[in-house]
Amino acid sequence: MRNVICLILLLAVGTSCQGQVANQLSPKSFQAQIDQEQENFVILDLRTDEEVAEGKVPGAEQLDFYGDDFDEKLKALNKETTYYIYCRSGGRSGKTLSQMKDLGFKKVYEMRGGMNAWKAKGLEIE
Repeated sequence: MRNVICLILLLAVGTSCQGQVANQLSPKSFQAQIDQEQENFVILDLRTDEEVAEGKVPGAEQLDFYGDDFDEKLKALNKETTYYIYCRSGGRSGKTLSQMKDLGFKKVYEMRGGMNAWKAKGLEIE
């Protein structure tokens, strides 16, 4: 019986960890999924004004992770909309991904490596 309980706990932990990893996409997969998206979606750039001024993913809207009203703005977003999020290197977007999951957002995809990885792959910026 104890072994069964341990197995169930391991499966539950493994499944919850896999859920978050499954929502992380490489820059090329991030772009490909956006290009094929059939539903309403929003691309969120979590960087500062200075960082965004250096270029962003085409069509992205800024939601500054360091802004005083970040938490309130994040909570006010429609939880049924699909979101694609990124930052400079992945730290802020990783934290935001976890926060959005905790808030009950249904579909959130994070770009692994952030804008640094996007630029390294030579993908379009605006």
